[in-house]
Amino acid sequence: MNKSDQLSVLFDEWKNAQENEPDSIWNITKSGNNITKKHFRIDGIINEDIFKKEKCKVLFISNEANDDEYSAKTDINPSNIYDYNHYYKTGHDSWKGKMRERTSAIYKVVAGYDINDMSNSNAAVHYAIMDLNKRGGGSDVKGANHIEAYCRYYKDFIVKEINIINPDIVVWLGTKTYDMELHSKYLGAEKFGKKRFFNISGKKVPILRMWHTSYYQGKIESLPGYQNRIIGKLCAKCLEEMNRYNLVN
Repeated sequence: MNKSDQLSVLFDEWKNAQENEPDSIWNITKSGNNITKKHFRIDGIINEDIFKKEKCKVLFISNEANDDEYSAKTDINPSNIYDYNHYYKTGHDSWKGKMRERTSAIYKVVAGYDINDMSNSNAAVHYAIMDLNKRGGGSDVKGANHIEAYCRYYKDFIVKEINIINPDIVVWLGTKTYDMELHSKYLGAEKFGKKRFFNISGKKVPILRMWHTSYYQGKIESLPGYQNRIIGKLCAKCLEEMNRYNLVN
């Protein structure tokens, strides 16, 4: 099976586990008013044919989708794969937080592209993206206790997804959950001083500590050439992290 097929099998098992989650756990992991045990957002590799040719395979890990007031009302199985491909085809990011546009801009920095080498929408099919909490939640993770409980309970599924994707670099979107050490407490990440790495098939994979794409108050100078200051600051933060891991040539 290719990676997309492997992920599909994994997600079927994961959905079943969610639907049969004990109420004692559900009372801690649930978030929002419209999220149910059955709500599951599909994610993973946006375009496997392109991804497998990447010299540097990038995986974005985010906390959870803001689905409570959106897709959770109408669709129990929304798909990041569909949404990112739609952005690629149309060039229009309809999401309020512009996550598709911003992860694509950050990807170009990680992969070593110049700002004008490709459009952000064209970049959207070059990487993989996953949520820790597949059910989604609201616009604010607050204390993120429900995400920690979700990671604790579903850690084997999360680790398996990361291993199937097999990235070279992980961009962890959300400093709160990064600093909560969810990656090392539950997902097998190794600590080396202030740096964190996944060990995937003997390969040390850096885990970059990034602001979430919805964060716009970062006190950092925007990289030159970016008309959108939020994107410019996010990319500057990413470059700062890459320098911290000695990943910039």
